[in-house]
Amino acid sequence: RTAAVVGAVTAAVTVLIPPIGLALLALVLVARLKRRLRSRREAAEAADADVGLFADLVALGLRAGLSLRQALERAIPELAPQLGAEAAAVVAATDERGTAAALAEATGRAERLYRIAARAAATGAPLADAVEAFAAERRHADHARAVEAARRLPVRMLLPLALLILPGFVVLAVGPALLEALER
Repeated sequence: RTAAVVGAVTAAVTVLIPPIGLALLALVLVARLKRRLRSRREAAEAADADVGLFADLVALGLRAGLSLRQALERAIPELAPQLGAEAAAVVAATDERGTAAALAEATGRAERLYRIAARAAATGAPLADAVEAFAAERRHADHARAVEAARRLPVRMLLPLALLILPGFVVLAVGPALLEALER
């Protein structure tokens, strides 16, 4: 409904005042493009964040006695759509080429997880241990990124503090005394 109103207003302004209408049309198009890019970026970030969850769910399924294929299948509904589609393609490939071959050829966001699982499946190493080690490594890397972002936070907040909060505090603290001194 909002898009229809914005479209109607833009069309009316374009007919009545072409330069302003064209500028308004450009703003609407830029806003739409920006929103579309933001939603794509957020979807990609959600898929990247779910790789660790994916590894944890697969490890949990393996520890519960499921096969690797079954563990992958059970994890798919819990993942972000992009990562879920990638994992579904890997599961479908296991039917065609076999588990180790499909995992070795798989690419995408969870490529490293697939390689570790393929290597463990091909060598006969304990699969659950390898997947759990990857999940722990991924959690550690995510935690390190979060700590690094938290360390940068005080530096990023310095400018708003200096330009917005501190002057207001000075006006509130010094202002009444200054007004009283001017009255005398």
